[in-house]
Amino acid sequence: MKKHFIAIFILAIIMIVLPIQLRFAHKNPTLIGTEAYYHARMSTKIIDGIPNTDDAIQNGRPYVLEPYHLALAIGYRLLGPLAFNLLPALFALTSFIFFGLLLKTLKIPEQTQEWILLAYALSPPLIASATIGTPNAFVLTLILGGAWLLKTRAWPAGTGILFIASLSGIGYTISTIALLIILYLTQNNTKRIILAMIPSIFAFAIRYYPPKIEAQRGIIQYLSDLGGINGFSIFAVLLAIVGAILVWQYKKTYYGAYATALIFLATSFFLPETLVFANILISALAGIALAKLSERKWKLKFLREAALLVLFCGLLFSSISHAVNLSEMEPTPAFFKALEFPPGTVLTHQDYGFWVEIAGHTAVMDPLWQKTPDAQERIWDVMTMFKSAEIEKTNVLLKKYDITHILITPEMKKGLEWERELQGLDFLVENSETFKKLNTSSNIGVWNVT
Repeated sequence: MKKHFIAIFILAIIMIVLPIQLRFAHKNPTLIGTEAYYHARMSTKIIDGIPNTDDAIQNGRPYVLEPYHLALAIGYRLLGPLAFNLLPALFALTSFIFFGLLLKTLKIPEQTQEWILLAYALSPPLIASATIGTPNAFVLTLILGGAWLLKTRAWPAGTGILFIASLSGIGYTISTIALLIILYLTQNNTKRIILAMIPSIFAFAIRYYPPKIEAQRGIIQYLSDLGGINGFSIFAVLLAIVGAILVWQYKKTYYGAYATALIFLATSFFLPETLVFANILISALAGIALAKLSERKWKLKFLREAALLVLFCGLLFSSISHAVNLSEMEPTPAFFKALEFPPGTVLTHQDYGFWVEIAGHTAVMDPLWQKTPDAQERIWDVMTMFKSAEIEKTNVLLKKYDITHILITPEMKKGLEWERELQGLDFLVENSETFKKLNTSSNIGVWNVT
């Protein structure tokens, strides 16, 4: 067991660091995605004191302290900017260790533990949580670590850790409560579990939640092979279905736990941030299926080994493909190169807002624009500026938000903002003396508002 665990642990390390290494190999040292930049900026800001307002967006928005920001702030004080790449990977790896310890305390058969951990090490949601600087890996560590501590003498510490996890977001609260309910319905020491559940329910009641970026929803987000960032691999889903059929024989004993797991998986369709926690269930079921397959007696032994090899390769290739896709995500150094101008207020698509803000500018829109006090008025004004080809109307709105620069990317001209080039604001910046184009040495256009 120990040798196998070490081998699987090494495999987990390789898969966790692979996207970052591939990104560095392509000479792109930027953080992956958009959300990581918000967390990085706020974690450095709270070092000097917790603010009431996030003023990086025009007119500001209320700031709610997030536990993940405290963890990042501590890491930043110790490691500098390296913490923003290193900590998510360390948290993901720690979650792997806690998952193994939890399986052991739950007295899962050793061979089944190995297959479950193998499925978890090769799961795209684990790789994504380790690569993209969201709170997912951090909270995943808290939930699995807290659940494990509940089975030990340090269970009060586990209760506190689970409470911190619940304060990180409604999806995280639901994930914590779902896991505790499953443990309550399948394990002893139910008194501890009930006591641990009370703070999480309290967190749900007071709804002290930091703002969250709305993730893509739908079946595409469920499957990494179709482009879902936190989605499962098709192989894992198919194996999980087989595993669910195998454990169905215990339905009379654990029907409550089964019902809770099914409700939680259904909930993840509406709350995509819970997918990395649903991945624990998917990995467990997939591991059970692999374990049963390895235990079966075959007339021809090599057929069993061949079948296991094919399934392993399917999981491996899905995870490698996902790692490659993650490494190729935006942004690129060219985008930040284009932002090298004196600090100002920048109008661009909301998807680029966090990148604009971390570069030292003020954004008019970013992925959390809904949390601004004037959200509805702002979205209509921004839509008007982007769509209007009337310079007088546009100038009024530019002055209203003190906009000094406009940034337009090729993607904005190809469907992200306009259907084709030279529409609305894209036409105005090219044909009006109000705007002066800056040299960005790339296909990203930046205009100064004169």
